[in-house]
Amino acid sequence: MKALKIIFSIALIGLIFGGCAYNFIVEEDIIDPGDPDAPEVSFSSQIVPIFSSKCTSCHYTGNQMPDLTPDNAYNSLNSSRYVNTSSPESSLIYTKPSPTGSHVQYSEAEAALVLTWITQGAQNN
Repeated sequence: MKALKIIFSIALIGLIFGGCAYNFIVEEDIIDPGDPDAPEVSFSSQIVPIFSSKCTSCHYTGNQMPDLTPDNAYNSLNSSRYVNTSSPESSLIYTKPSPTGSHVQYSEAEAALVLTWITQGAQNN
């Protein structure tokens, strides 16, 4: 009887610990584009990597405009067609790949970074 209790206890403990699982989910920090105290968004270190991972398979030199390769992205975007600093939410570089659009999509955090960069004046920094 004592052996049965020990076996049952070990099996129960095994089921309890075996049933536990932890999914390592890394939450993205989402910056508030409307926050005047938001940290400055860097085009070269924060925006260009978004374009490189999401956009340059189509938007590269000699293919579809704008050219979003790291060397040409800023000059290609530097027009009122793609970036509208007076109305950042209407900027094509923000609205076309929005998280709800049908084009290649930004994540919520990426969209917030792009919008914050435009809101902060779309600097080549």
